Amino acid sequence: MGAALAGAALCVAAAAGAQQQTPQDPLDRAMRDELARSMTELRLDTLPKPYFVAYRIDDIETTEAAASLGSLLSGSDTRTRHLRVELRVGDYEFDNTNFIGMGGGPAFSMLAGVRGGALLPLDDQYQEIRRQLWLATDGAYKRAVEQLAQKRAALQNQTRAEHLPDFAKEPPAVLSDVVPAPPLDRAAAEALVRGLSAAFRAFPEVYSSGVSWSAGVVRTRYLNSEGSAFTRSSPWLEVRIHAATQAVDGMPLGDVVTLYGGSPTDLPARNQLMDSVQALATRLTRLRQTPVAEVYNGPVLFEGDAAAELFNQVFAPRLVAARRPMAGNPMMEQYAARAENPFLDQIGGRVLPTFLSAVDNPTLTSFEGRYIGGYRVDDDGVAARETRLVDHGILKTLLSTRVPVRGIPHSTGNRWGAAAVVSNLVVSVDSGATDQALRAELLKRAAARGRPYAVIVRRIANSGALAMSDPMEFLAAMGDMGDDESDGPALRAAVAVKLFPDGHEEPIRNAGVSGVTAASFKDIVAASRSRTVYTSPFHGLGGMFAGLAGGGGLNFQMASAGLGYAASYVMPSLLFEDVTVKGPNGDLPKPPLSGPPWAASSPR
Repeated sequence: MGAALAGAALCVAAAAGAQQQTPQDPLDRAMRDELARSMTELRLDTLPKPYFVAYRIDDIETTEAAASLGSLLSGSDTRTRHLRVELRVGDYEFDNTNFIGMGGGPAFSMLAGVRGGALLPLDDQYQEIRRQLWLATDGAYKRAVEQLAQKRAALQNQTRAEHLPDFAKEPPAVLSDVVPAPPLDRAAAEALVRGLSAAFRAFPEVYSSGVSWSAGVVRTRYLNSEGSAFTRSSPWLEVRIHAATQAVDGMPLGDVVTLYGGSPTDLPARNQLMDSVQALATRLTRLRQTPVAEVYNGPVLFEGDAAAELFNQVFAPRLVAARRPMAGNPMMEQYAARAENPFLDQIGGRVLPTFLSAVDNPTLTSFEGRYIGGYRVDDDGVAARETRLVDHGILKTLLSTRVPVRGIPHSTGNRWGAAAVVSNLVVSVDSGATDQALRAELLKRAAARGRPYAVIVRRIANSGALAMSDPMEFLAAMGDMGDDESDGPALRAAVAVKLFPDGHEEPIRNAGVSGVTAASFKDIVAASRSRTVYTSPFHGLGGMFAGLAGGGGLNFQMASAGLGYAASYVMPSLLFEDVTVKGPNGDLPKPPLSGPPWAASSPR
C-alpha cells in the first residue's frame, strides 16, 4: 500500500516536472533527438541495431574544505556534467551483457550494459551536447556488437547452466524526485574545519589529524528507449574527522568519525562536533598506553555502531543479488565465480535468528529524527519501494536490478551505479533485551566458558573510510590482519573493552575480530531493544566487476564525482556466542625518535 501511494505521488510530481520542462530545454531536446535517431539509424553493416539505449546526465556541484591543526589544506568549488550511455544489442533474452571477455574495459560489463560516456559542457549548447551524445552512443554501439560476437563465439564451446534473460522488462515510468538543494557556503565550511581541527593541538601525542567537509548536489536526467524518464536531485554532506598515532610499542592506531547529511541542518551542532573531535583525540591518546588485546575466544557483544558496521561488512553484501557472468575462457572463469552470491541458494532458508527481521527501504529520509539517505527512483528508472529481505530469520529475496538472477526475475528498484545496493536497511527485533539485560547475558555466557571477563566491541573500523583519510590509519586498518574467507573477513575493533563481573571495564588495543561469517549471524543469541542509526561506506559482492562496468553506486555521493557509496542501517546491538578477539602478529614500525615539535609549547 505504501509503495503504491509513493508511486502515485511520484507520477504526480513527474507530471508537474514535465510541464516545467519545455521542448526548448536544450538538454532534454538533445537527449530525445539523439535517442530517436540512434534507435532508427544506428547500425553497422548487417549487424543488429540496438534494442535498448539509455542516457543519463549527472550535473554535479561540489564544495570541499579540509584542515589540519587549524590550518587550511584545501578549499574548492567545482561543477562538472557527466554523460553515461547504456546500450544493449540483441534482445531481452540474449544480449551483449553478463559476459566477461578478454578485451577489458566495457567487455567486463555484466550488470550495466556496454557504457559510453563523456564530459559535457556546462553551458546548455544543444549542438555540442548532441555531438557528445552521438559520439558516445556510436562508441558504445561498436563495443556492444563486438562483445555480442564474443559472447556468441564463447557459447559454441559451452553449455549454458542457466537460461536466464539478460535484461528484465519493466513498465515504462516517468518520475521526478527533485528536492531543494542547500546553498554551498565554502567560507563557512573552511571556518568550521579550521576550528575543529585546531582542537587537536591540545593532544600532542596524536601524530596526524584533520577535518574535512564535502558537500554538493547531483542533478540527474535520465531517458531510455522504452519511454522511461526521470529527473532526480541528490544532495549530500559529509564531515570526516580523522586522527592517527602510534602506541608506545610502535603499533599504529587510527580512527575516523564520519557524519552524513543532506544539508548542514542534518549535522550535530558545532559544540557537539567539537566533542567528537576531543573524544577521538582523548581515546587515541589513552590507547597509546593500553595493553594490546589478548587472545579471547567466547561470547562478544557488538554494541551500537559496531553491530551496524559488522552487518555492513559481513552480512549486508550477501543481501545484494549478483549474477555470475559467462566467461570467454577458462582463465576468466575464476573471476566470474567471485561475482555469484551464495545467498541465491539460501532463499527460503534461515539466515538470521527467528527474532530478527530485515527490510530495505530507499524511500526513507529519516528515522526517529535522524537523517538517512534515500531516493525515490533508481538508476534504471524503477520506482524505489520497500523490500522485505528477511522475515523472522527466513531469507525471502535479495535486492536486484533489471538483470535477472536465479529466482529473482525482476528489479526491486535498488540499482545505483552499475549494481544493486543496500540503501536503508532496518533490522527489527521481537522481544529485544534491555541494554543492561544484554550485558548481564554476556557475562553469564562468558562465565559458563570459564572466562574471567567478557568482551564488548563498540566501534569497528571501516578500511575504506580509513584509506580515504591517512596512510597511517590505512596501515592500522589493514596491518597484519589476514583475510581468511573461511574464517570471515579481517575486522579491526577501533573501540573494545573487557567487561568484568563487577561491572568495571578495561580498554583493549588493536583488537582483531575473526570467526564471524555470514553464516554466524543465524546463531546470534540475543539483540537489544534499542537501535542505532548508522551510515557507512558499502561494498557489495562482485564490486570489482561493477567498477569495471563504469559504475559503483552511492547514496549520498555520486560515483561520477569520484566518491564512494554509503548505506544506512537501523540496527540493534548483537550478542554472538563464539567470536575470536586477538592482537595482531608481526613486526612493528618504530615510533618517532623525538616528540612532536608542538609538544613543548602551549596550545594556541
